[in-house]
Amino acid sequence: MVKATKNNSLVLIYDANCRLCATLARWLSRADVLQQIIWTPYQSLDAPPSGLSWDDLKRSAYLVDGGDQQIEGFYAFRMLTVRIVLLAPLAPIFWFPGVNVVGSALYRWVARNRYRLFGCS
Repeated sequence: MVKATKNNSLVLIYDANCRLCATLARWLSRADVLQQIIWTPYQSLDAPPSGLSWDDLKRSAYLVDGGDQQIEGFYAFRMLTVRIVLLAPLAPIFWFPGVNVVGSALYRWVARNRYRLFGCS
């Protein structure tokens, strides 16, 4: 079970077998200078967070808190733009009305095709 701590209120769960996912998590964790996020590959979990399955975690990244909030895919990365100081300049773009329609569709397409496109194992 993944637990958020007092200092790290959010956990981003990603696929460490995906080269794109692992690289983005590494870059974003470096941008997280205030260390507000716990960066966790789903492969390191003993069990998925409550309400999620292993298939959910294989299909998409999730941002989870200590409670029941689970933010998936594009919406997880959009939330990071308001939590990670160095990503703040991207927030107006990610939160602009209508961007979520394109952003979530693009995220789903990349997530579905990431193993083929990025040489993931």
